[in-house]
Amino acid sequence: MVIGFIGAGRTGCTLGKYLNGYTTVAGYYSRTRQSADDAATFTQSRAFYDLETLVNNCDTIFITTPDGVISGVWERIRHYNLKNKIVCHFSGSLSSGIFSGIGVTGASCCSVHPMYAFSDKYTSYLQFNTACLSVEGQETAIQEVKGLFCGLGHKVFTINSCDKAKYHAAAVFASNYVTGAIHIAIQLLKECGFNESDARKLLAPVSLGNINSVLADGTVKALTGPVERGDISTIKKHLDVLGDESIIKIYKELGRVLVSIAEEKNPDRDYTGLKDCLSG
Repeated sequence: MVIGFIGAGRTGCTLGKYLNGYTTVAGYYSRTRQSADDAATFTQSRAFYDLETLVNNCDTIFITTPDGVISGVWERIRHYNLKNKIVCHFSGSLSSGIFSGIGVTGASCCSVHPMYAFSDKYTSYLQFNTACLSVEGQETAIQEVKGLFCGLGHKVFTINSCDKAKYHAAAVFASNYVTGAIHIAIQLLKECGFNESDARKLLAPVSLGNINSVLADGTVKALTGPVERGDISTIKKHLDVLGDESIIKIYKELGRVLVSIAEEKNPDRDYTGLKDCLSG
């Protein structure tokens, strides 16, 4: 497999650095020459300044641009010679259906999404071996991509194209929305007099411990706290001091989700009063 990257951001640089040595990374084309140069230097590959030249030098094309650019990239490269090539993008929310007219090009396409936080352009490759990936699209492309990543020890799941948006929403809940919840917790601790650094230190054990419990044992077994106990008095105290109506709304809505988990964990416990407290 000779891979050319279109897009030299965090995802492209991470994958190129990680894969180079296991397969051939031809190099990068990017919106700016500087980005292509930087990615090529980092991955010890080549910077391409002409898109067709990159396509001609590769049998596999990884599009690692922002989601809103993928369609435009495809409209450009679909007119080049793509016969027997693999074309794939790495968007979590878009399916391979964005490659309209792929059939007449002689290429095979898929979308690939690593369930992984590409937090830093130059260091994220160090832990990428822990990532699981999901893929959907045409069978030839799927088998090639699965072969590459499974050969490196990754778990690769095949999903349906129609489920791509829902799949990505799940990833956002588990990643970005957790960040939002922790941000609220930090702000509340700041109101109690903690500085940012101490607030993070205080939250680290309980946050990491809870995530580890959920991942090891599932949400039902991992659930603890006042909602699981049916502690209406404590919940009311929380609602009284939160102040911000938007935060109160989030607290109630997530609380109702926790009640449904608690009912599964404790089927003989009556949570009616707690539901009333969290309604509205």
